[in-house]
Amino acid sequence: MALFVFFSTLYFTVGYVLMMRYNMFDPDSTSRVANAGYVLESRDPHLSAVGFVWNPLPSLVEIPILRLAQWWPELRDHGIAGVVQSALFMAGAALMVRRIALDRDIGSGWRRIAVACFALQPMIVVYGGSGMSEAAETFCVLWCVRHLLRWVEDRHVGDLAFAGVALGVGYLARYEVVPAALGVAMFVTVLVFRQAVPTTRMSTTAAHLAIVLFPITVAAVVWALTGWVVNQELFATLTSRYGNESQVAGAMARGGPLSRAASADWVVVSARMFGMQPFVGIASAGALLYAVLSRRVAALVPLVTFGAVLMFAAWGQVSSTTFGWFRFYLLAIPMVVCIALVCWAPQRGPRAPWQAETRPAKFAAALLILSVVVGFPVTVRASLNERIGNQQLQFGFNSLLHPDQYPAQEQWYRRLMVNDRVLADYLDRMNLPDGSILMDTFNTWGVWLSSERPKQFIVTSDYDFKTALNRPWLHGVKYMLLSNPEITDADAVNVRYPSMWYDGAGIGELVYTIYGATGDERFRLYKVTGPPRPRLASSQNSER
Repeated sequence: MALFVFFSTLYFTVGYVLMMRYNMFDPDSTSRVANAGYVLESRDPHLSAVGFVWNPLPSLVEIPILRLAQWWPELRDHGIAGVVQSALFMAGAALMVRRIALDRDIGSGWRRIAVACFALQPMIVVYGGSGMSEAAETFCVLWCVRHLLRWVEDRHVGDLAFAGVALGVGYLARYEVVPAALGVAMFVTVLVFRQAVPTTRMSTTAAHLAIVLFPITVAAVVWALTGWVVNQELFATLTSRYGNESQVAGAMARGGPLSRAASADWVVVSARMFGMQPFVGIASAGALLYAVLSRRVAALVPLVTFGAVLMFAAWGQVSSTTFGWFRFYLLAIPMVVCIALVCWAPQRGPRAPWQAETRPAKFAAALLILSVVVGFPVTVRASLNERIGNQQLQFGFNSLLHPDQYPAQEQWYRRLMVNDRVLADYLDRMNLPDGSILMDTFNTWGVWLSSERPKQFIVTSDYDFKTALNRPWLHGVKYMLLSNPEITDADAVNVRYPSMWYDGAGIGELVYTIYGATGDERFRLYKVTGPPRPRLASSQNSER
């Protein structure tokens, strides 16, 4: 318990200081807080307002945390609730590493080194306090690995069930858990099929597969069907105009920094993988060799779980299916630690604190030491390179370490959401009634979070959003907030009124313009002037 409190406090403190003192955060984290906020504080509070494009677990965890925002407003308007969420999950992940070490009867000295190798790794610390979903994913995959290792050693079916539960919960954190589930399914199939009695081989294998895959199957089916009922989309992240595929396609078409993030360059992919954990290749080769020579299949568990997710991340970037963010390779860190831990075979009775009695154990000890002494500096250096650590939570530290070379006032990532808060304050001072401002929250969530009067907005998850969008002048809408169509083509207002950004579409008058952190025009606020006049009437009036 003390260890959990220590690490959760550490991660929260790092995230809080970065966000509140230096205004450094990833917008994905605060957008998830907004998703939780819609459930509680929108005009139509309901659970499905959490959204179906992104996995709901982080936002669901943040819902009760946001209840405390009445006493601590920063939980909501600065997205600190997300920091609480990720800190708790990453601290739980550190405890999972410790439990794996205890299960393997590793001496207290090497056990502490293993926990530190994971929990104090610079990117683990950063993403433990980031407010994003990587912490929840890391926790769930480690949870799965722990119980899968236990099942391999003693064949207790309860451990296989817990591994399946971990995958099911992990699916609600990130879709990348699916490759891990496929890896686990193949691993269990081969292992059970080879060792089962020939007469019951098929049924025994099917039973074990059902146990481990049932939770994630239920999670995927229920989530998809719920999305279909609410939004008529089974897998919104793939088919929705807000989803990942649409965003990547749009970024590739427009070019610029986002298109470079989806680069298909294998050199860049390798640099990000090995920049995150420089010993991932050596550790993987060592695990395979150990499994073959010792016939201990436990060494393959980290490869079929973490390795499957990492291979999917690399494939996604090379094929330009996903953005190749540096953080997508975060699981290389726990994979190397877990590979080191499985090189100690369980034994009866405790080991001495620094006992490494076999060659595999000595290899594991060296791997842990090198991961700290060499790996930590390599990761820091890679993260500060904008080409490798290609998100502001990594290369943004340049402005803290070298303020003369990277003045804070000139760095766009230090001005995130500043103008969103200015716009929210401007709108709050109007004292408008509820439902006066219509906007698609795909990009305007920062304005909604920053506002002290969230019910003045008609947002995408409101039940009457579509009807208000079609005839805003009949539904009490006084203003409409639009996102720049040259930045995103997912704004519902621009889809409904294609010319509105440029000329008001005959129903609005431009009253306010907001620029983004990079200096580009980001939002336009239009005052609703009434229904557009029919063309026929307009032509008759002109003839008269």
